[in-house]
Amino acid sequence: MQKNDFFRSVTKIICSTLNMQKAITDLNQFLEKELPVDTISFEIYDDEKQILHNIISMYKGKQRLIPDLIISDEIHEDFMISAKDEQMLFEYIPNSRDQEISKQVSKRITTEVFSGMICYLRIEGEFVGAAAVTRDRPYAFTEEEIDLLSSLSEPLTIALVNALRFDELKAVKDQLQDDNKFLQRELAKKAGETIIGAHSGLKATMDMLTQVAGTDVPVMLLGETGVGKEVLANALHRMSPRRDKPFITVNCGAIPEALVDSVLFGYEKGAFTGATQQRKGRFERACGGTLFLDEIGELPLDAQVRLLRVLQEKKIERVGGDVEIPVDARIVTATHRDLKKLVEEGKFREDLWFRLSTFPVEIPPLRERLTDIPMLLAHFLKTCSERLGIPQPPVTAEGIDNLHAYSWPGNVREMHNIIERQLILGQGKVLTFSSLNEPSETDTTTYPLVEVAPAETASAATRLPPIDTGNTFPTLDEVMRLYIEKTLAHCNGKIEGTDGAAQLLGINPSTLRHRMRKLNIAFGKKH
Repeated sequence: MQKNDFFRSVTKIICSTLNMQKAITDLNQFLEKELPVDTISFEIYDDEKQILHNIISMYKGKQRLIPDLIISDEIHEDFMISAKDEQMLFEYIPNSRDQEISKQVSKRITTEVFSGMICYLRIEGEFVGAAAVTRDRPYAFTEEEIDLLSSLSEPLTIALVNALRFDELKAVKDQLQDDNKFLQRELAKKAGETIIGAHSGLKATMDMLTQVAGTDVPVMLLGETGVGKEVLANALHRMSPRRDKPFITVNCGAIPEALVDSVLFGYEKGAFTGATQQRKGRFERACGGTLFLDEIGELPLDAQVRLLRVLQEKKIERVGGDVEIPVDARIVTATHRDLKKLVEEGKFREDLWFRLSTFPVEIPPLRERLTDIPMLLAHFLKTCSERLGIPQPPVTAEGIDNLHAYSWPGNVREMHNIIERQLILGQGKVLTFSSLNEPSETDTTTYPLVEVAPAETASAATRLPPIDTGNTFPTLDEVMRLYIEKTLAHCNGKIEGTDGAAQLLGINPSTLRHRMRKLNIAFGKKH
């Protein structure tokens, strides 16, 4: 066989697969027909450990296991002089008895006596591996055969480079998959621990999520800021058949308008300045799993059009690309805004609203699930204390009352922040949360009791009680105490419910009770 034909044939065989064991096996079968050898061996050099690691060794057509070769002091210099020489691509050993390294190799490859060719494999001049072909007798190769075998170095090096890079990428991919599974388990565990009130204040919400979990119907989570929409979206994902796939979150309100498309749909290399490589968007990353679009009401109108198309056709196009890519992700959205009002104002597409709100789920604010406050308190005290390294402090009964009396405009997120702050300030001291319901010096909050009607038309229930202050100006507490007492008298002591004092005053019943305790106002109906 001509050298060029031999080179093309072995190159095609060796470089047609990334599996080096298959490549050497196929090469051995080819050589059996064209240039029979007794042994063919392929090894990678580990410079740090100073060993040659055998990938595969074939002897007389059968695979055999041989140990790695430790480059000992006796043979290190003899072998590495040739291996480190960038000009040395191959070395012919006519008789194994003539070289010290051959005696060492013979213990691993074939018999004590052999002749053969060693091909030194290099990447940018650096020695990275070796291949050897031998016959079980000295001086067994002709000049023509030596010339043919010398051409193995280049295709074997190319195959080695490809295989090493493939193995590295595969290892990184496997590691990322393992890390992702670990993080998903940790996230699931964390989410499971933090759904406080699943059987009390959030029971109705959790029941709805359970009903829809097994479907692919879009779900919209509605609720005020801080109620835990992302936690519940993750809980929905974990209850669904997609639980083992990615859960990808996008905060639509945090993406600059110019970057919305590239974040959601990805982009091709060269699509814009700085796009030096192809990148997948959130839809592709969520394929098979769940895509959570938080603050969906903040999405620009032109992006809403493209999102609607994706939801209808289940396909995307990357920025700068013209290929349609199928996507399969369950869509869960969330907002604290009134989307119906935004639709009426022309700020949110009605067709997108209908598409996303197939199954709306209301999440109650914390002030409507006060029974969950003790459980939330216990959870946050434990987790925050452990993370901050601060002893978990006790909480007084007054502290519990203060937590119940507070209106929680920031909901569960605000409660977490307040408890964390109090732990840092208190450093293990007893917590009372007394500052929660005390206006600060800069507090400009107005307390909506009732609108004061003109004296001639106002009823006794809505008219501010007259205050005989003499020559002194009354304090705010005095005014509030007299006003609350007047309202309670009108309601016969009833605090909550229809025609209760809290309803007339326009405040939460718990807040009213707290102020009554603070102002020493007696509880109970008047007889």
